[in-house]
Amino acid sequence: MDKKVLIFDLGGVLLDIHIERSFGALLALGMDATLLSEKRCLMDEMIQRYDRGDVSTADFYAYIAEALPEGVRSLPEEELYERLHDIWNMMIGSFAPDKLKCLGALRDKGHRILMLSNTNEGHWEGIERLFRLATGKAVGDLFDGLYLSYEMRMRKPEPEIFLSLLRNEGVEPSDCIFFDDLEENCEAARSVGIEAVLMQRNALWDTLPV
Repeated sequence: MDKKVLIFDLGGVLLDIHIERSFGALLALGMDATLLSEKRCLMDEMIQRYDRGDVSTADFYAYIAEALPEGVRSLPEEELYERLHDIWNMMIGSFAPDKLKCLGALRDKGHRILMLSNTNEGHWEGIERLFRLATGKAVGDLFDGLYLSYEMRMRKPEPEIFLSLLRNEGVEPSDCIFFDDLEENCEAARSVGIEAVLMQRNALWDTLPV
């Protein structure tokens, strides 16, 4: 591969995600099913704001709580938010050891390995904890740079998030290739000149061109 900089999405590419687990648990708590669907659900705007770091974790959980039955909302706040935190992180799956080994091999070959993820404070805490338990390392130990939407205050598929990464890295779009499981994110990368590869969500990397 002649690309110097390899940019990986997190959820669905490096880390298995199971959104239905979290949404199913919210339904079990009594949330109206019309509020939830994986794509463009009525909570989507708030989720996007949370991913951008525009709202706090407490505010995000308070928003979810308002959509739950009174019997659930009447729980002590600390207990309720702890339950919602656990539910929100149910969608976090596992890191495949072969993928982590591949990242190390790519770095050894001289590629710069970056992560560009739409994520939020609640998920990132859970991901860091899971990764450290599994490997004894921090997620950042495997990457030359972490670009997280809630820290950058922008998210994919906004082209500006890719432009910000390019500026920070001091590289040209032609030096980069981007891997993501959503076509709209790949299209955004291509719109600024970055080659993009659409990956099947949660798939093994037998199709990764390395």
